[in-house]
Amino acid sequence: MKKISIIFFVIIFLFCAKAFITQKNFISEAKKTDNSIKAVRYYERALLSYIPLSPYNKEAIQGILERCEKFKDTEQKLYCYETLRSALYQIRSFYQPYKDEIKNIEPLIAEIKTKQMIQWKYNNFSEKDYQRLYNHHMEILKYDSSPSVLWSIISIFSLLTWIGSVFWIIIKGFNTPLNKKYLLIGFVSFVLFFSLWIIGLYIA
Repeated sequence: MKKISIIFFVIIFLFCAKAFITQKNFISEAKKTDNSIKAVRYYERALLSYIPLSPYNKEAIQGILERCEKFKDTEQKLYCYETLRSALYQIRSFYQPYKDEIKNIEPLIAEIKTKQMIQWKYNNFSEKDYQRLYNHHMEILKYDSSPSVLWSIISIFSLLTWIGSVFWIIIKGFNTPLNKKYLLIGFVSFVLFFSLWIIGLYIA
């Protein structure tokens, strides 16, 4: 058991070390280039190599925000902010890192999209529609379509359990002679946890 634990921690350490080095390299490439679009993409890759507590996470976010502020073209500025928002949501697991950064950039995205809709010549919108359009975009941006953490955990647990039930039936139930008690326990467990797995997938 001790050897397994050591191997596990070594693997985790190597994985984190690789991600850390990857982040460092992408940050370095972003600082070298004069092309702002390329820099944003390098910073994005650094952020997508996210590991908790890494100083490069914050540096990547700050790097993207600085590039966003320098863009004069509205489309490029919007692309920049949406890239950062998308990257932050992609590193989400059972919790969402950098919630404040997301809250800060969503109004900027909504503002740009609102102005674009008003300025587009094929729309019949004016400045009087600004607040209504802005609220509409904010509502879309704040909509949380992520699965339920609780039911996701239940689904994973149920999946492992009903698979385990099948192995239980094969190993314990199909002995010679047949062990009816183990067969019954395995069958009931299989039905129960398979049903819970389906329900969990549906609700999550």
